[in-house]
Amino acid sequence: MEKNEKKNISRFFINSRRILSCYYYNFLELLAVKTNFFNKLLMSWRRPVFLNEIKMANIKKNDKVLLIGCGIFPSETMLIAEISGANVVGIDNSPKAVKIAIKYVKLKGLSKNVKIEYGDGKDYPLNDFDVIFIAINVWPIDFVLKNILKNMKKDGRVMCKSLKNDILNVIGKEKFKIVSKLENPKTQSFLLVKKK
Repeated sequence: MEKNEKKNISRFFINSRRILSCYYYNFLELLAVKTNFFNKLLMSWRRPVFLNEIKMANIKKNDKVLLIGCGIFPSETMLIAEISGANVVGIDNSPKAVKIAIKYVKLKGLSKNVKIEYGDGKDYPLNDFDVIFIAINVWPIDFVLKNILKNMKKDGRVMCKSLKNDILNVIGKEKFKIVSKLENPKTQSFLLVKKK
């Protein structure tokens, strides 16, 4: 098997897992914005992971933060703003998700620090952001990481979630350095910076 064939097969499996997780999380998030029970249930396992990521990324009030793949229920986007006081932009490439997320942020009274926009991580302008979070359901992850690598601030930080360490090969190839790693119950979180 040629090197390019192996690369394409690997890319296919990585993005397939992310696509499946996208549908799974969309379903859970729709339930979470509609009912208090599912909201509490989803946040009971998300909140500890998010708090650890916020701490690991060392987010300060004056940081400008982007979350790629904020989804219908922009829980991490809102939690970052609540905990750090930073201005946070959440983007999603689904117009329906964006519409629901904007209403939810407004309902929770966080419109001052949280902005939700339609956008795709593959080509979204990134040069203003100090910290970039990539949700577990973002795909194609390799193209998103290429955009980040090319356009992020020199000293920017990236928090990227991974399923079964699925992005380790992509991270290495995209010239990122892993600063630290969190082992979560079902995922991993990697704090990345550009290699010098």
